[in-house]
Amino acid sequence: MLPSAADLLVGILRPALAGATVGTLLPEPMPLPFVLARPVGGAAVDMRFLARAVVDVQTWAESDRAAEDLAAASRTALVMAWRAQTVVPAVGSIGFLTERTAPVLLPEERTPDGVYRYQATYELAVRPAP
Repeated sequence: MLPSAADLLVGILRPALAGATVGTLLPEPMPLPFVLARPVGGAAVDMRFLARAVVDVQTWAESDRAAEDLAAASRTALVMAWRAQTVVPAVGSIGFLTERTAPVLLPEERTPDGVYRYQATYELAVRPAP
């Protein structure tokens, strides 16, 4: 009944982020630039037509600026899809969007030199396609 939040994220971000690979799992090897977009929590508000999803959007690129720009473009794509009530065919739309954590640089030991990673967290109300 309820749409997949992962399918909704991919359906919104892939067309908006030309030149970047968008997925819900980390590929090995990882192509750059790359966007990981996946639900990390949430629950149904009404099993028939509304769910809240907490989603994680991470971006990787070969420069800090490119990774930050990709994170900003991902944020913009989500906001624009929500405001325009864009329906991803056979999936659904975003009924509400709020940012829990703004995009931030996350350096870590496992990230290779010359690769930069940003992460943001959003809460979406997800509705099925009409």
